Amino acid sequence: MPNDRQPRKSTVLTLAGHAEKVLRELIFSGELQPGARIYADEEAEKLGMSLIPVREALRSLASRGMVEAIPQRGFRVRPADRDDFTETYDLRLMLDPYAARLAVPRMTDTTLAEMDSTLESLARTIRSGDVSDYDTDHRAFHFSIYNQSGSRWLIDIQSMLWENSLRYQRLSTGLRGTAEERVAEHQAIADACHLGDADVVAELVHQHLEHTRSVVYNALTDESEKE
Repeated sequence: MPNDRQPRKSTVLTLAGHAEKVLRELIFSGELQPGARIYADEEAEKLGMSLIPVREALRSLASRGMVEAIPQRGFRVRPADRDDFTETYDLRLMLDPYAARLAVPRMTDTTLAEMDSTLESLARTIRSGDVSDYDTDHRAFHFSIYNQSGSRWLIDIQSMLWENSLRYQRLSTGLRGTAEERVAEHQAIADACHLGDADVVAELVHQHLEHTRSVVYNALTDESEKE
């Protein structure tokens, strides 16, 4: 008798991955507002799939802090406000420079070449203004460095913080200077990696995050004052 359990499981995971991608974009774009309830049956109907992969997608998003599970009542989008933003970036300002400092001495010609490749993709995306690809390429560049830190726990925590940061990063896109200035900011980090100067890389990463934090915090303050 043929074993069809694995194909079925694979199909569910593929559909769940698609559902998660769609829901993430709805959250990051603001279409699903902070605090909004998410009804699995409604999302499943919109996506034209069964409840199982949608529930799997929501559980995955909950494990990464994008949504909150409400006992016996489904899920809701986690709040996105100045307190959440401040906590997220306070932690990133500690952990990202630390990861960079650990990573630089461990980078090889191969990993440096991989970093350069992600930077080329990021530069093209920044100049094109493609928001969707920017999220992917921006993460790929930074984690091409952080992944060399040698700490799985550190990367896992950074990944969760990065996911939460995406909701706020989009607020800063048009406020952080020209495309060429943003490309140059990342190029400076890459150049310091090539020089093997871990302290400079860590400082540049800190400045990069501090710039975003300042811009987004001001934007969140402006939005709060309008309410």
